[in-house]
Amino acid sequence: MRKVIYFFVVAIISLASTTTFAQEVKEEVKAVVQEKLQDKTEVKISELPEAVTKTLSEKYAEYTAEKAYKVSKDNKEVYYVKLVNGEQYIKVLIDAEGKVIEKKDKGQKIK
Repeated sequence: MRKVIYFFVVAIISLASTTTFAQEVKEEVKAVVQEKLQDKTEVKISELPEAVTKTLSEKYAEYTAEKAYKVSKDNKEVYYVKLVNGEQYIKVLIDAEGKVIEKKDKGQKIK
């Protein structure tokens, strides 16, 4: 009988600590996401720097810029641009000098 009671006590303590840990992780993730969203400002395509639009027209001529955001990465001003070509789209991160930092192929456009 003691073993059964001991087992239940250990199980309850384990469950409580797991729930507390999961809640802490959830709060940390939420804080990081919130911080990222605050640094993102939508800008008009026509307001992108000339170097950025030049890079887009040279490297991604077959795509049309749909949305653009100004973000901060490593204390530098960079632009996050969503490009569309029919049903396909990609997302490109470009610095103010027109250098492509990152490109993500997203595949099909969701309607």
